[in-house]
Amino acid sequence: MKKIWWIIGGITLLAAGTMTTLTITNITDKLPKGKGAYLKRPLSKIKYIVVHHSAIDGYGATDYAKWHIARGWPGIGYHYVIDPDGKVNQTNSLDTVSNHVKNTNTASIGISLSGNLSKHPPTAAQMDSLVKLIKKIKKEVGNQLLVKGHGELQPTECPGKMTDMNKIRSLT
Repeated sequence: MKKIWWIIGGITLLAAGTMTTLTITNITDKLPKGKGAYLKRPLSKIKYIVVHHSAIDGYGATDYAKWHIARGWPGIGYHYVIDPDGKVNQTNSLDTVSNHVKNTNTASIGISLSGNLSKHPPTAAQMDSLVKLIKKIKKEVGNQLLVKGHGELQPTECPGKMTDMNKIRSLT
């Protein structure tokens, strides 16, 4: 077990365990864009974090953006995409009202886990990044945010049969 020491105001503190950080790569400006633009909102309007999956393996943020644009959307519908290796890409700013869950877009942030999570569970790296990301968003937004799977808000199998939303909620 790695020992971590901090010196704060002359007092030395020891924390057991390992210290890992969440790295987020903002690719918002690098993704393809469609016609028009998403609306903006104050962060105080956000009430939910909604978890999704791509429903297909090998599908990443650029693929999402292209598919969403083909549907007539202004761009990718999610705020974050987490790859199977745990890499987190920010794909919209938190104040963007993007299309990801019908009738709840203004009040929600969308996070998509890449992969068909009806055929296999999220990877350990995805789960680790997801939990850290949800905690970070909750702290940043400052509201009491409810964590939901897409299928808990709309009739869909998303975020996949093998995504345990109760476990995710218990860890965040």
